[in-house]
Amino acid sequence: MMKKKWRLSFKQRESFLGYMFISLWIVGFFVFTFYPIVYSFYLSLNHVTIPTTGINLRYIGFANFQHAFAIDRVMILELGTFIQDAVMMMVIINVFAMIFAMILNMDIKLKGFFRTIFFLPVVIVSGPVMQELLNNNAIVLPGITNFQLIHVFSSIFGESFGELIIKIFNNLISMFWFSGVQIIVYLVMLQKMNKEVYEASEIDGASPWEQFWKVTLPFMKPIIMINMIYTLVMLAGFSNNKIIIIIKNYMLQTGDVGKGFGFSAALSWIYFVVISLIVVLVFVLFSIGRKNVKYIRNTEHFYLDLTRYTEKDTFFNKNATVKRVRKRLMGRKGTDGWVFRVLIYLLIASVAFTFLYPFIYLALTSLQSPEDVIDATVGLVPRTLYFENYIKAFKTIGFFSALEGSIRISLLPALAQVFSTALTGYGLARFDFKFKKIIIVIILITFIVPAPVLMIPTYLMYRDLGILGNIGAFIYPALFGQGMKSTIFIMIFYQFFNTIPKVLDEAARVDGAGPIRVFLRVTLPLAIPAVVVVFLFSFVWYWNETYLTGLYIDGAKTLPLQLSRFAASFREQFGNVDPNAEDFVDRINEAIYMAGTLISILPLLLMYFGLQKWFVESVDRSGITGE
Repeated sequence: MMKKKWRLSFKQRESFLGYMFISLWIVGFFVFTFYPIVYSFYLSLNHVTIPTTGINLRYIGFANFQHAFAIDRVMILELGTFIQDAVMMMVIINVFAMIFAMILNMDIKLKGFFRTIFFLPVVIVSGPVMQELLNNNAIVLPGITNFQLIHVFSSIFGESFGELIIKIFNNLISMFWFSGVQIIVYLVMLQKMNKEVYEASEIDGASPWEQFWKVTLPFMKPIIMINMIYTLVMLAGFSNNKIIIIIKNYMLQTGDVGKGFGFSAALSWIYFVVISLIVVLVFVLFSIGRKNVKYIRNTEHFYLDLTRYTEKDTFFNKNATVKRVRKRLMGRKGTDGWVFRVLIYLLIASVAFTFLYPFIYLALTSLQSPEDVIDATVGLVPRTLYFENYIKAFKTIGFFSALEGSIRISLLPALAQVFSTALTGYGLARFDFKFKKIIIVIILITFIVPAPVLMIPTYLMYRDLGILGNIGAFIYPALFGQGMKSTIFIMIFYQFFNTIPKVLDEAARVDGAGPIRVFLRVTLPLAIPAVVVVFLFSFVWYWNETYLTGLYIDGAKTLPLQLSRFAASFREQFGNVDPNAEDFVDRINEAIYMAGTLISILPLLLMYFGLQKWFVESVDRSGITGE
């Protein structure tokens, strides 16, 4: 008698395949995220010393936290400033991104050119670049404090309001530079909106202004929340963030309570709790009033109650001559007339110049001779082109060896991250299994964990595993779905795979293809736009990373790191003109520093301009919004 062959039911097979595809992420989560989080909290309750023989822990309870709040309050005081600045930048960056995503979504000329400019900072922004530009006032538009309007506002609303306005304008370029990803997300979302809703509201007499408040904004509300959270996390994790610098400085100190890894871990947890509370507050605020907006599941339609608009009985609406002139100037809808078009082009051109101003400053200053730099009568435009600055900067940075280091540290982790996040996104999109929603929530939560919470136990773990000091510190987390900003990439693939019909997979299985072969030969080739976006973002973010690179790979030599060491390296190689006159020396070397900054971002600039058309088209097609 033959034994009955045991077979998995369809539901069991779905669960097995789902967990199989996300297994790399599950292992990586427990090893590279969950364990460091738990261990970090444990370290915060101890006084930690790390002799050559290992690690010594002495339990002190919450003494490190008490010390942070009651005695050494440096980070606590700085945290208040950070929260104030972060909230201000979150709002301004997203308002700006929304406005210009809507403009870029219009039928305007040179749309591709303006998109290229607005997405440019996404590629080249790094801590050292921003620091060099900040040191040389290249990200502050000249003459801002001389605007008479600011003084008028100050006299009416008070000095504090005037100072706030000046602060906003002084940080305007940096805010613009941090808005690239948000513009991309809003733009993709706008392109996905159902045009029938706009047509229906227009038939009902809604003006463009009313359409924005009644149609566009309710539809965009969930994405605005995501972008607000992304902006906060981005600001919280930026390498020039003063909080991260403070935590790192304490980590390197030795002593009792209030020093070393234990105190640094406590500060990291305080930072994490504050960031989490802000995220919860943003979530609560954006969850209010969503009942009037209805989404129909499994369709692309979007509905909300639109009241019929009636034209108000005013002189401008009744007089035939006035209506005819207004129609000619403003157009039929108010947004298709030449007046509106002129204003739009003036606005977008002005902002494009603001985006490009740091590059213009870099290029012109880098070509100035020492005589031009110290001559107060010479502005930005040099009297003669002086290329000696590039020769010295090229030598100071050690361009070719630094370029090789940047490519090596960026390319392999980026490839590993594409592989692991594609597998995870495919498993989540294609299969239904138990705890799937919980896993998606956990993936999203890991995105808001600040790097300082993980870096101390991760540093110790990498040391014990023997990968500290080599590229394995980046490759292994990336391979297990825990690389830099992996959450974003998993969501990109998850969204994109959801747009590919499942019948293609089923047809391949009928033909005898296994699940891995279906993924590699059928689904993944269709996801090339998503692969392009993920690889480019991953490559760029690993390229620009300096903080973790310097921490995990001692002696690493990349272009961004070499830029951060530029001043010290320059003085070491070429010496000082006058060691007793630091300001004079810095002014003399300013042009060389700017040449070094331009050289350090040159490979990314070439890559971006070479691939920008493909990049923008891939973003549009990849579903980066992660709905």
